[in-house]
Amino acid sequence: MLIKIIADALSARLVGDGTIDIKRLVHPSAAEHASDLAIAMTAETAAALKDSKAQAVVVSAKRAPSADRFKSVIVIEQVRTALATLTKLFDAGPSRSEGIHPTAIIAPDAKVGEGVSIGPYTVIGPRSRIGAHTVILSNVSIGADVALGEHGLIHAGVRIGDRVVIGHRVIMHSNVVIGADGFSFAPELGPRMPYPPELTLMRVHSLGNVVIGDDVEIGATTTIDRSTLEATRIGNGTKIDDQVHIGHNVTIGERCLIAGKVGIAGSTKIGDRVRIGGGAGISDHLMIGTEAIVGAGSGVGNNVPEKVFVSGIPALPHGRTVENYLYVARQKALHGKVDDLKSRLEALERSSKS
Repeated sequence: MLIKIIADALSARLVGDGTIDIKRLVHPSAAEHASDLAIAMTAETAAALKDSKAQAVVVSAKRAPSADRFKSVIVIEQVRTALATLTKLFDAGPSRSEGIHPTAIIAPDAKVGEGVSIGPYTVIGPRSRIGAHTVILSNVSIGADVALGEHGLIHAGVRIGDRVVIGHRVIMHSNVVIGADGFSFAPELGPRMPYPPELTLMRVHSLGNVVIGDDVEIGATTTIDRSTLEATRIGNGTKIDDQVHIGHNVTIGERCLIAGKVGIAGSTKIGDRVRIGGGAGISDHLMIGTEAIVGAGSGVGNNVPEKVFVSGIPALPHGRTVENYLYVARQKALHGKVDDLKSRLEALERSSKS
């Protein structure tokens, strides 16, 4: 790809030769060929340009090198956005064969759209519909009556249960499970309710489904349970990291960011553009307001209002959490002062008695 085309895609300023044909993106220290484009948009990578063999570079406007140091320089303003565009330009996607592999098993009444690729040992159930130009890799199982939109990418080992509805341009990474039954039993055992040995737990069956919007990405080994009666819902544009669990009846809004190892218990409702840090746990039947932020490792046991940043265990407004931590850190010095006062009072009492 000509470097001029790359600069145009980035809406960036190009200094120097626009005819260099770029084959790959590299760290400045890994540049070996004229066709390598060195990415130097941070302080660390910009410093590495000093000893780089690169002839073409992408740099932040804040760290632009001397114009005569390289043959071509792309100068960008928005680093993160530029990185997203660059990596998209050079990502060929996972290795795959075109068309339907002969070992795939597709129900006779399933409908497969134009340009769909289906990998080895994949199973597609009765009456399911696969949208045009979707790529399904190996060892995927798709149940009955599933609707999978266009231009999706389903990685190896994904399991999609019956009646799940998935929008367009959805990416699911390896071993995602969509539509497992919810963790729901009767009778309901409260934290103070006795659990006698003769009690039998009765399974509450999951008759609902999962509905996933457009442009959603779901990380490896994430699980999303189906609802009891209606639908567990994931809104358009939401991005979910690896090893996340989303319980039955949960509703998640649009364009949320959910980091790895988050657990969201059943029937919780999460608004739009919510950010949840890694390892956070969210209890059941809660409301997390639009544009709220949940800090990494937090334990959320109460509703979170809109646009509030909570952190800690239990999760509190972040400023209060920091205040509590600082207070605990001062306890040792405070106890020392109290012990000193106690000693001095005891000494005064002994002196007055004598």
